[in-house]
Amino acid sequence: MKLIKKGLLDSWQSLPIYGLQHEGIPPGGAMDTFSLQLANALVGNDVYDKALEMHFPTGVYQFETSTLIAVCGADFSACIDNVEVPMNQPIKVPPGAIISCKKPVSGKRVYMAAKELKDEKVSRVKIMPWSMGPEDAPSQDPIRILCGREWDHLKACSQQLILSKDFAISATSNRMGYQLVQEPMKTVSSATMLSSAVTAGTIQLLPSGQLVVLMAAHQTTGGYPRIGHVISADLPRLAQMGPGDSVRFTMTDAMTAEYEWILQQNYLQQVRNVCALKLDQHRIDHR
Repeated sequence: MKLIKKGLLDSWQSLPIYGLQHEGIPPGGAMDTFSLQLANALVGNDVYDKALEMHFPTGVYQFETSTLIAVCGADFSACIDNVEVPMNQPIKVPPGAIISCKKPVSGKRVYMAAKELKDEKVSRVKIMPWSMGPEDAPSQDPIRILCGREWDHLKACSQQLILSKDFAISATSNRMGYQLVQEPMKTVSSATMLSSAVTAGTIQLLPSGQLVVLMAAHQTTGGYPRIGHVISADLPRLAQMGPGDSVRFTMTDAMTAEYEWILQQNYLQQVRNVCALKLDQHRIDHR
């Protein structure tokens, strides 16, 4: 794939790589792991393969070989040779085709997975006759959180504020963390604490009284109180928000968080299974 025009913060991302945090190496990876996995499943890639994570304005790319692609996540009106193409659906593109995104409609990050078609020569853009993934508009439900280790460091009025008010995502937010803007939180005491482990979704209380939600490029430890954690199943939805958006939280429990995570992973595995069967059948039918 050839870069025609550089985009804003385009990068190749995979799933987070765990197991090295004790050495100070964060897991990293894609912000929206759900859309990443969906895109890879649609083209028959391995679950750990990389996909292109793009923010608007995105880059412009030209395919140099016959390629099967899928575009998932944010709706940026993706076009191939200036003709809009559907999301969440495999698309065959010929050598020389150019993909670009024209305008942001919803979401903040789009993912494009690609797989070279070594045994097939594609002469024109062909949209495969099946699609997977969410069909409804993005959910406006509150982001679900769990109590953090230091939740009780907050006064009751601040605990209530977190669960009843909208928080604005600051313009200073990035892949490392979303800084949230609301009236300052009030604590029971000003006691300091030792640095301790953090992960994607950890909500920390800053000295200013504001909150920050750690995202994909988070550090491995932090010395700020961990007042909550976004559940893993809701992190992809939070990742599709950005500066200027508002987020609201609601409290849930560990059992619900685990159930929702398992439900999401089971769905992705079903998508992988279905897409693998359809791609195999398509290859057989077109021999």
